[in-house]
Amino acid sequence: MRSEERIASAIREGRRFLVASHVNPDGDAIGSSIGLSLVLESMGKEVFTYNESAVPALYRFIPHSDRITQELPPEEVDVTFVLDCSTAERVGQKFKEFAGKGLVVVADHHPPSAPMEGLHLIRTEASATAELIYDILDELDVPLSPESATAFYVAIMTDTGSFRFSNTTPRALEVASELLSFGANHRLIVENIYESFPPERFRLMAMALSTLHFLKEGKVASVWVTRSMFQEAQANDEMTEGFVDIPRSIKGVEVAMLFREKDGCDIRVNLRSRGKVDVGDIAAKFGGGGHPNAAGCTLKGSLMEAEECLLKALEEAMG
Repeated sequence: MRSEERIASAIREGRRFLVASHVNPDGDAIGSSIGLSLVLESMGKEVFTYNESAVPALYRFIPHSDRITQELPPEEVDVTFVLDCSTAERVGQKFKEFAGKGLVVVADHHPPSAPMEGLHLIRTEASATAELIYDILDELDVPLSPESATAFYVAIMTDTGSFRFSNTTPRALEVASELLSFGANHRLIVENIYESFPPERFRLMAMALSTLHFLKEGKVASVWVTRSMFQEAQANDEMTEGFVDIPRSIKGVEVAMLFREKDGCDIRVNLRSRGKVDVGDIAAKFGGGGHPNAAGCTLKGSLMEAEECLLKALEEAMG
């Protein structure tokens, strides 16, 4: 029996469900969680939708985004969906310690790293986790509401970079088309994700771009965002969404790096590649992960030290 069929069977048999995704959720984690939760509820299931982190402001326009809470169910569920990651650690410590998970179903499109025990649907060629959930729902033959279709469409649209990245496959476009036929609100998504930025974001972007510098004879571009920049621009970390794609778009750049100072000595790093370098492998060396062309990790120390560490790893990968 195919994974999609086994998972569909678990959905039919289950009554109480927990839908969870990784900390610091992105559009795919949020969209997949909301979309799946709405479909399960339409089937008469009791559903709890969990994330350790609050929904970023950028995605609060998604219908029913307020259903994602930071509270786990008070008692055991029949089935727990773990979306857009494959380990309990990525969901967070509270989830890891939760004893009432029931049957665990992992749906993820990242390279697996010791996935949780249970049913797995892991396909790295998928454009987004939402694409995998859509394939499961195909087995159930359940129609989508405009709200659930919009949530899934957000997931695919953001994870493909508005259908610009190399993971924009024929299947991704096929699913996106079908979501539109179910009533996904394309215009609502475009307005809120790409056309509603606050002025503080652009003040921060101007400061960040002033740090732009090139390494490895122009093949690597790096941008820094310091705590003082956040304070001066009156901006927050969410407003750096998409910053790393700016240096990636420069002709001749093969790898782009965005470094952000966090609390304490933490430096958050976002990596993007044009395809010649697997930045997912590089991020994994520092306890992070992701895809070959998009990944991230967290390092300790100063911005300069963090950049030196990543540059050394890049030099080994690029030769």
